[in-house]
Amino acid sequence: MHTLNIIGAGRLGRTLARLWSERQIFSIGSVCNRSLASARQATHFIGAGTTAADIESMPPADFWLIAVADDHIEAVAKELAPQLRSTNSGQTPVVFHCSGALPASALCACANAQLASAHPVHSFANPEQSVGDLPGSFVALEGDSTARQQLEAAFSGIGCHCITLSAEQKVLYHTGSVMACNYLTVLMDLSLRTFAAAGVDENTARQLLEPIVLQTAKNNFALGPEKALTGPLVRGDIQTVTRQLDALSQLANTTGQTELAGLAEIYRTLGSAALPLAKKAGLGAAPAQQLQTLFGPNPLR
Repeated sequence: MHTLNIIGAGRLGRTLARLWSERQIFSIGSVCNRSLASARQATHFIGAGTTAADIESMPPADFWLIAVADDHIEAVAKELAPQLRSTNSGQTPVVFHCSGALPASALCACANAQLASAHPVHSFANPEQSVGDLPGSFVALEGDSTARQQLEAAFSGIGCHCITLSAEQKVLYHTGSVMACNYLTVLMDLSLRTFAAAGVDENTARQLLEPIVLQTAKNNFALGPEKALTGPLVRGDIQTVTRQLDALSQLANTTGQTELAGLAEIYRTLGSAALPLAKKAGLGAAPAQQLQTLFGPNPLR
């Protein structure tokens, strides 16, 4: 069984390590985090591995996962490079990161290793939950062909599906993931803030929203965005949209909460961006023009 060392066993790193260990895909070797306490927490969660105070004290391994924040990947690769050497099996080590935006070349300091990137399309908010939910997710692979093949086998072994990208595709691919995942969470927060301004507490608002948000997500995947779009834009309800914008514009003045001042502008931006989709869904030319005037110029058109 191949050995795996991990630098940065946070929510993603410890989830993958636990699944790989439980499925006997990898033998977990050494774990190095910012602190020994954090590394101990990671190995406890994984149920395997030993802790290391620094990269220099980590033993050789067949695979090295660098799971630190994107902005630190290159620096960690430079620190790791002098430590890389062939293992007892004689295999050239594989070094990979899990950034969705950066290519494998971010690891170029580790020139004497096979380099790859492997990005699981999954939200690792809760490692305990991710251990059960990650199987079935997709993983985007990029980098050296041999490393990709080995990582595809490793991810397939825990029930994931793999696709291959080029280095040039990665930024836009990851941007699409961010829009659908991270910014969906931001929209939920904005929605909850608006409900709060209406006097609806967060717990009630979350219960109220859950059925319609989940159904909307299902509709988008089953029918596509064009057929899933509903609401005042598709109906051409100009007066409703106008009243909503006016209410949002008045929030900051009436409540004194300056953080609410941007809600009207966000509503305009999203509404303007939604108009081309609304027109595909049946919105007429005249109400579309009225709404565009109400929202202002659309930089996406």
